[in-house]
Amino acid sequence: MSSSSEISRYERGVRFTPSLGTTVVHVILMGAQGSGKGTQASLLGPALKLTKIATGDLFRAEIASASNLGVELKAILERGDLVPDDLTNAIVRGRIASLVERRANGEDVAGALFDGFPRTDVQAWALDGILGDLGESVTVVIEIDVPRDVLIRRLSGRRVCVSCGAVYHVEANPSRVEGVCDVCGDKVIQRDDDKPEAIKRRLALFDQQTAPLLDYYDAQGKLTRVDGDRTVDVVRESILAVIKLRLTGSGLHQA
Repeated sequence: MSSSSEISRYERGVRFTPSLGTTVVHVILMGAQGSGKGTQASLLGPALKLTKIATGDLFRAEIASASNLGVELKAILERGDLVPDDLTNAIVRGRIASLVERRANGEDVAGALFDGFPRTDVQAWALDGILGDLGESVTVVIEIDVPRDVLIRRLSGRRVCVSCGAVYHVEANPSRVEGVCDVCGDKVIQRDDDKPEAIKRRLALFDQQTAPLLDYYDAQGKLTRVDGDRTVDVVRESILAVIKLRLTGSGLHQA
């Protein structure tokens, strides 16, 4: 089966209009590597009954399914290439279709929590179209804002065992003996892509890619920035407060 046929399998989707009184919430979390975005997504999803939609997870699941699309995705990622927007959008559309079908069948699912999607303006336009077909829209976009020096410190502190792959952090989770793995006793190292210069390059690329997205959602009045240089619990409470204010019709641009 061709990849275009695989895409159409996702794009057929499910048409569903929520019943009156149903509050549908779609939240996009944005933030650079090291901002704590993934941690917040894992906490907020269950608390708000939102289904997490993360492209990395979706790609891994599709690859594990050994579908034709999964084989194609695996080849793309193994080459180190970016997954084309049309493939990404199709997979996300399928995940949203599954979500609304579950909601139509009576599951208590309030909406979606997008983590790592959209990454480009093309993906943002596609998401608006997918949700618009359902009579829905993005509720709020939250950027977890962390100073650049803090991000570099967080990311450059990562250490990995050369044998078993155990992960440590020099500040948050150091090995008991410096440079020695607690699990297998082999050497713990700093990988090249965890060194400050490599991190700076990745963060610069993130800025370049996301600036148009932030402008896009800011122009819609949907963007709120949350100070991410605080404890996990404080950041989580700030995000929850932002969502509550959005749902009650209040505006908020900084938290």
